[in-house]
Amino acid sequence: MSEPQVDVILEACNMVKRYPGTIALNDVTFRAHRNKVNVLIGENGAGKSTLMRVLAGVESADQGCIYLNGSAIAVRSPLEASTHGIAIVHQELSVLPNLDLSENIFAGRELVKSGVFVDRGSQDVQSYAALERLRKPMPVKTQAARLSLGARQIVELARTLAHGAKVLILDEPTSALSMAEVDSLFRVIDELKQSGVTIIYISHRLHELLHLGDHFTVLRSGRVVGEAPRADVSRDWIVERMSGRVNAAADRDHIKPSKSATVLSVERLSLAASSGDEAAQAPVHDVSFKVRQGEILGVYGLLGSGRTELVEALAGCRKKSAGMIRLHEKIVRIESVPDAMNAGIMLVPEDRQRDGLIPDLTIRENMTMAATRGLFLNRTKETARAKQLVKDLNIAARNLELPVTTLSGGNQQKVLLARCLMCSPSVLLLDEPTRGVDVGAKAEIYRILRHLASQGMSILFTSSEIEETRALADRVIVLCQGGIAAEFADSEVTDEALFAAASPTVGTTATPLSGMPAL
Repeated sequence: MSEPQVDVILEACNMVKRYPGTIALNDVTFRAHRNKVNVLIGENGAGKSTLMRVLAGVESADQGCIYLNGSAIAVRSPLEASTHGIAIVHQELSVLPNLDLSENIFAGRELVKSGVFVDRGSQDVQSYAALERLRKPMPVKTQAARLSLGARQIVELARTLAHGAKVLILDEPTSALSMAEVDSLFRVIDELKQSGVTIIYISHRLHELLHLGDHFTVLRSGRVVGEAPRADVSRDWIVERMSGRVNAAADRDHIKPSKSATVLSVERLSLAASSGDEAAQAPVHDVSFKVRQGEILGVYGLLGSGRTELVEALAGCRKKSAGMIRLHEKIVRIESVPDAMNAGIMLVPEDRQRDGLIPDLTIRENMTMAATRGLFLNRTKETARAKQLVKDLNIAARNLELPVTTLSGGNQQKVLLARCLMCSPSVLLLDEPTRGVDVGAKAEIYRILRHLASQGMSILFTSSEIEETRALADRVIVLCQGGIAAEFADSEVTDEALFAAASPTVGTTATPLSGMPAL
């Protein structure tokens, strides 16, 4: 091994990890620079999760060495990693909702006195100190179930700090946070750097990486294909090394509709407030819009804007309190998911694991379950259709009878898309269509949706990502606090205009919709 670099705190050298039929890590050398945000990026299946599990002691490498401050260390378990100051916060948070904050922070590593009794006093003091260090001095007796998702993330971070973490691995930490919570997390990360904590940061959101990252490492197919400081990194540099392609969001391949027939018309749609409080604001109120044949309509909004509630109402997952829905100029009554399906409206939900996929079923069964009709299954016909969609959507599935959980996130998302297409819908709804997928899969999904639009399908998608909204939509409506704040043609969309319209406390120069006051 070459002489360790002074600014490198953690180095994984020549790592090899094999699984049956594949090599997840193939002679990978990764360096984490001291007191920096070290971005690790790659498509699904590139090997980044495997590498992080090895560094965190969750798995062992078949070959290779790990060096901390230039000295070789053994990392054979998460506890052993913790003794070296290495900790990981997974994308799926492990906060226990029935415990309070102090109990969560010391869960499994309780402080004891007299060798028997849990020292709650010391735990509470240290827990409060860790939360205060993160600028979130919450009462440590608060039950975790009462916390927002962002606050739970802070508790996870406090747990690592309370145990002396010096190298902190963050895996997709902002995937389910509001914009305000993301801003708060970014400030915490900056303060952690200043206090001597080294961050390894994994995300599919390129704008986050370019904003936060100090040093970048790119994996592809189990190998390092790029390594550079921030000054040498651009968006195209990342995309090209991740996927071998440049400008994944470009290349529109369908003609934008102009005077096409209206397929979906939503008139003054409102939903009841979910809290049961009559004074509470409805999640969606007095929303009207149209979607033309072959059009891709984007619905942009921040967390809490009502974007998810809107598409769920159109898909029959939520009942409206007022308003009318027309399909091909005919009024349709949508009170349930079967009502929407029979009308020709299908939804790809935001959370594919919770609301979309059935993990115990095969790839084929997940694809065909919505298209099954009657008492008798036509297995041959369904399988043939599924195989054709696997080909059309470029789903990387060797065997359709394997569990759907064997697929990567991007391919799982395409399975849900295939399920909708099995029903030949008139209107396709997608809630955050590329959430948690890599840049290569994202580009493929964009191309698929544009092709479907070019064939005449009407598409409505929601997104909290400005870049995605600009890249995909022919037209954009912006939701803010449950109502439509603005509408833009794609030529009028800018980052500033979208964010201004979506922010309840920020004005916008965009032209408001007819009958709406300027913000």
